[in-house]
Amino acid sequence: MCLGTPEIARNLVRYPVIPKGEFKEVFHALRWRNDKRFFAPMSTTPCGNVFIGDFVEFTLLGSTTPSIGHVRQFLCQEGQDGVFANVFALEHVPFMEGYVLREPSILVPVQCIQAVVADMQTRAQSVFKYQDNDTLVELTGDEYTSLFVHHPLKEKSVQSGGMPVIMVPLTVFTDDTSGNKSKVWNKFDSWNYLLEGLPKKENGKLHNIHFICASNKARVLEMAVPLVQELNLLEHEGIIAYDASLQCKVIVVAPVLSFICDNPRGAELCSHLGATTSKYCRICLADVSTGLQGIGELRKKCDTMMQIRSIRSARCQADKKQLKKRFGISAEPNPVLELAVDPHESTPVEVLHTLLLGPYKYLVRNVMGRLTSAQKLEVLARISSFPFSGFAIRLTRNIAKYYKSFVGRDFKALAQLALFVFFPYLTAGEIEVWFALSKVFRMVYCQPFKPENIALYNAICLDFMRAVDLHAPELKGKLKIHLILHLPENMLMFGPASTFNTERCESFNGTIRAHNIYANRHAPSKDIATSFAIQQSMRFVCSGGHFDPSERCGDDLVQLYQSSEVENFLGGGSTSSYNRAIDLHGGLRKINKKAAALGSVMVKVQEFDGIIAINSLISDHSFTLFLHPNTTLLTPVLWGRASVGSNGQMVNVGDFVHYTESREPLIQVGVFLGCFENEGKCFCIVRYMEPVMNGTALRLNQFDCPLFTLTNILRVLPSVNISCSISVVHQCSTTCVLKEKAVETTLERHKVTQNTLFLSHDWSNNLYCYNVFCMSNNM
Repeated sequence: MCLGTPEIARNLVRYPVIPKGEFKEVFHALRWRNDKRFFAPMSTTPCGNVFIGDFVEFTLLGSTTPSIGHVRQFLCQEGQDGVFANVFALEHVPFMEGYVLREPSILVPVQCIQAVVADMQTRAQSVFKYQDNDTLVELTGDEYTSLFVHHPLKEKSVQSGGMPVIMVPLTVFTDDTSGNKSKVWNKFDSWNYLLEGLPKKENGKLHNIHFICASNKARVLEMAVPLVQELNLLEHEGIIAYDASLQCKVIVVAPVLSFICDNPRGAELCSHLGATTSKYCRICLADVSTGLQGIGELRKKCDTMMQIRSIRSARCQADKKQLKKRFGISAEPNPVLELAVDPHESTPVEVLHTLLLGPYKYLVRNVMGRLTSAQKLEVLARISSFPFSGFAIRLTRNIAKYYKSFVGRDFKALAQLALFVFFPYLTAGEIEVWFALSKVFRMVYCQPFKPENIALYNAICLDFMRAVDLHAPELKGKLKIHLILHLPENMLMFGPASTFNTERCESFNGTIRAHNIYANRHAPSKDIATSFAIQQSMRFVCSGGHFDPSERCGDDLVQLYQSSEVENFLGGGSTSSYNRAIDLHGGLRKINKKAAALGSVMVKVQEFDGIIAINSLISDHSFTLFLHPNTTLLTPVLWGRASVGSNGQMVNVGDFVHYTESREPLIQVGVFLGCFENEGKCFCIVRYMEPVMNGTALRLNQFDCPLFTLTNILRVLPSVNISCSISVVHQCSTTCVLKEKAVETTLERHKVTQNTLFLSHDWSNNLYCYNVFCMSNNM
């Protein structure tokens, strides 16, 4: 059904993509791009279907001479249209009666492939390659034979009448959840899957998470027995399905790319004993005593299977127990090991349970647990006085009362401001630990992953290990601390952490719970599966899914499905698009309909805590105004109090913003003062913030917080130049103190006055800190 749904088939990426620099998606990462299990078997060319292993004749653009090459892989390049074949060119050498295999390989657009050379083995009685760049050596017998081996799915495609073969890697999600809404625990283990070819934005939608099975009776590995059989069939033989984008039947090959789950479930899939054993890591052989020093020797599936056989063949229970402790391996039956995928390599470290519910939970409880009641009130005052410009989420609960019951969402919000709020209550060693942890948080949540920075990311994780070793000895034996060391390698293999987190899938547990609650509870596994099947079938039909274009539902039903009520009822996501100007990047919001001329009124400038609020524009001699070339001071304008940033979020008056302008330095930060429409064009006014210089260089590192000063330079620029709201915090001095103020509140329907603490800033130092640990601040 997935490929038969037009929206899914249209968005599905069929080939790995070579990125321009940053890894933004899982198909940019190395696992899909370099592991032969995930190579797309074929591509359609002007001469028909071409498979990996075929010899082809091609002519490169700008050349008139055809060449012969051996196809090794098909892939795409970011920013370029079409599919490319990764080809080793073969050059004919008459005097040697053979061909020379040229390395390195070259990328050939599939549109340049003119023919498949079927008789290449007859032509090339011998094939040579260059050794040490200058010596020709003949291929060995095994190398020569492997060169002419056809792809195993080519014959199946030919027998089926030339059906295309497509690669759709899967990510399998497994978790446990309660089947009750009450606090009474009713454990359900579930299996679900996602199509990794979908972009991250699409895969985050609940209707793109597909249910497999759930049970409150069978254990998770017991349910895996038939599931593994189906997954092996999908990987090795493929199944026939209808592709709505190609409008034909295709052979779908779907190997498992990764498992996403929490750490106990990951250990179970790897036949590992978990965090309680001395060799506590499921990915490497590190133990409790050496876990902070670095990554140990990596575990391999073949070694694990040998260790399981050794444990089972032991003569007595004492020997078995000793071997289990030595290897850290469980000898329980594990059908997951029958898959081609290695679970040790393919259960990436999940940041929700490992980072937010790991060190952040430990450290917050440590700090809050030792504060006095008066200090907890001070923490609340610092949080309430914090400038939340740029924050997509905020703390919704009283940290003084509920910090012990915080969940991942609360720790994610707190992590972005914790260093600034807890700073006065930390020792020098604790500040070092918090700062190192904040750098890890920025690496995971606040930055695009750049593979060339992998050494820097590893150094950041090791710095956190050293800080914990020196200043937080109570955390030394925690598995979640060690697992952070594996994060950079996991992001290199599977893309940014957001592509393998469980946050999007954890919300799917609520859907499973709802299907159980509204059943009669007599056969919950069957009822949940039946309910999901009915819902998915209805969603498939109503969203325009089909197995034959002539049998597609009408447009009226598709429009009915796009209404939010029907979409929510069927568990779907929004398929409608909004193209209103005010919703697009640079669109103006909160417009004042009364037009005024920019130069017709003297502008009123008022200071608010170091930020300027304006009622018109600027005609104050203490400010320098830079106008965009298309703007004049005399044309009538419509004023607005908000604009839409590049991330789709509103930028309001008073927000700190990140903006772009060619004449500015690389980092451009300012205060958003307002926006207006001038002759059909939208403009914004920004008060420029100048970075603090150290000699001639910026005091800036991508993991350090640079300082800025607020200037009297005002810039008028197109609203599309505003990227997004960012978090900037006043660099407090000793004169910034906590004070009490009277606040009128409603208590039991009566208005009362209460004294509340707030942080009173002394703005005279004119120093502001760019909070690089805010998730919207990507520099």
